[in-house]
Amino acid sequence: MSFERFHKHLHTVADNTICVSYDRLTTKFAVKVGDTVAYSKYFWFWPRHNATVQIGDSSYALSVYWFLIWGASLKKDDSVVVKELLPKRRRRSISILGYGVFIVLVRAAFVVFTP
Repeated sequence: MSFERFHKHLHTVADNTICVSYDRLTTKFAVKVGDTVAYSKYFWFWPRHNATVQIGDSSYALSVYWFLIWGASLKKDDSVVVKELLPKRRRRSISILGYGVFIVLVRAAFVVFTP
């Protein structure tokens, strides 16, 4: 796994192309509809963020959670429009968490089973 500073992904919502990006160094999360920025925020140390994003003529609820496993979704009227806005970021967070758990279990096994 190589280090990637920016994670980006394109989605189509209500006949509009949205670009979702996340900067790992500055923790800046941005949602662009076409060329205009619909939402932009620095996450810093807060693990949960909720916001309302205007896409076209409709309002959507944006929910981002990044404590141990990354999750970012877009909802409209309690129905999920986009389940994961940055799927590569989510896969990477799950694999790093899995690797960390595996290493802790191996270390614990060496402590328990060594005489």
